Amino acid sequence: MDIIEQAAALKERLIAFALSPRFTHELDNAFERSHPGGLADSEVVASMIVDHFVLQQRLAAGDTVIDRFLRTHPGLSRQERQMLLGWRDVVEGVFEVRGKDKDAVILFNLVDELTYRVRSNMGKSAFRPIRKGMFLICRLVPLGEDWLVSANISLFPADARDQLLTQAAEIGLHNPKLVFRNPDKLATARRILAEQREVFLGLYGAEYIVVPTEDVTSRHDAFMRACMDRAQPGTTSHVPSLPLPGEMLDAETVAIHFDPETGISFYFDFGLLQELFANPSLINRRRYRETLTAYLRGDDISPAAIRLLADRNPDNAGVVFGKLLKKKGFSWPEHGETLLRRYKSRYFEEPQLPTTVPVSAAMTEHLRTLDHQTPI
Repeated sequence: MDIIEQAAALKERLIAFALSPRFTHELDNAFERSHPGGLADSEVVASMIVDHFVLQQRLAAGDTVIDRFLRTHPGLSRQERQMLLGWRDVVEGVFEVRGKDKDAVILFNLVDELTYRVRSNMGKSAFRPIRKGMFLICRLVPLGEDWLVSANISLFPADARDQLLTQAAEIGLHNPKLVFRNPDKLATARRILAEQREVFLGLYGAEYIVVPTEDVTSRHDAFMRACMDRAQPGTTSHVPSLPLPGEMLDAETVAIHFDPETGISFYFDFGLLQELFANPSLINRRRYRETLTAYLRGDDISPAAIRLLADRNPDNAGVVFGKLLKKKGFSWPEHGETLLRRYKSRYFEEPQLPTTVPVSAAMTEHLRTLDHQTPI
């Protein structure tokens, strides 16, 4: 059995395992999250939802379908186990067909700007309709030194390039992790981040500022103009104003924080929590208690926000969290990191990435052209 046949047989067993009754509830939830009502609008979309569920989604217990398959199939060979573990490294993107090579196609990913030699468990017949210059939206998993198509393919003609460049830009913006598969992109993003941090510190004199909500847009715009002036001195380009989400408008104050690892973050009602950590007795008031609880339990609030509050006065932080959690003897220096890892586990599972996503010259030109075409 060659590697393609082995991969096909293993994937068939894995899919059958994932579609068994033991996962029905969680798979239904996966469809519901992707498509409210539970109905995918095409076979391709349905296969991608299933593929993501099988290879990547964290189940309620914190593990994955692959983890459980490995546990319940101890007789798998070492090669099969390594292949399954490798499949957790999924590449997603919009791919331009650069050519064919024997039973493989050569694909250039517009999202991470890397080239992949891709095979199919259906053999070269799977690529018969594909021509150089066409585009694919698909998912890939490792297969030795090559890559294997995982889930169904969406195929687009060459003249859909502009539409797909826009889609690739949106994918990268909303999921920078996909872009940063390319180490050069990550290095560029971190260099830009370091330069922007210098601008922020020079402009505001600290890593974060706390301002009334009505001042957030003007402060952020001033920072963006300063960044643009550093990158292109004398530029007169328009700086788009920051749109404020509805929940921010309900806050009295907002912290604008330049995290050295990720970039700009906004923390709502941060001034309220500064009052709490300066005067721990305020934890007895419902508003303070609920705001801190939201920070601690909120999946979209970085542990950096809590560190900014607690590290200024660790003793007060110990009192605040001791009362909030009803834990006598709570010490921030001793127990704080464990607390953050418990409530903010996803931030510790893998390195945090920059939110600034560098784009190629071709992508920049495309987006600039698109912007000029947008009616005012």
